[in-house]
Amino acid sequence: MLPATDDVAPWLWRDHLADLDALRREIAAQCSVDAADGVKARRILFSLGRPSGDLLAALDALDRFERAIVECDAPPAIEAHRLECLAVLEQFQEKCEQLGSATSP
Repeated sequence: MLPATDDVAPWLWRDHLADLDALRREIAAQCSVDAADGVKARRILFSLGRPSGDLLAALDALDRFERAIVECDAPPAIEAHRLECLAVLEQFQEKCEQLGSATSP
């Protein structure tokens, strides 16, 4: 691995953040729930570090969104859960990016 510079996060960390960004894009377009996709989403979240309140909030928002789809909630309710999930994931990503930049030499 190459050493980090002030403006570039380590490759592994940038890969995790890119995965989180891809997850946000997938959720924005998601209309059904697949078990494999759910496992992948949770792996992405857990790959960003040890459990924290932010991680638990992201997992909870993801669970509520997926549950709304599975339980065939009304479209406005599903969309509300989607927007909430995206907002929580965006906050989580911002905090991860801040943490990544704070740990760079």
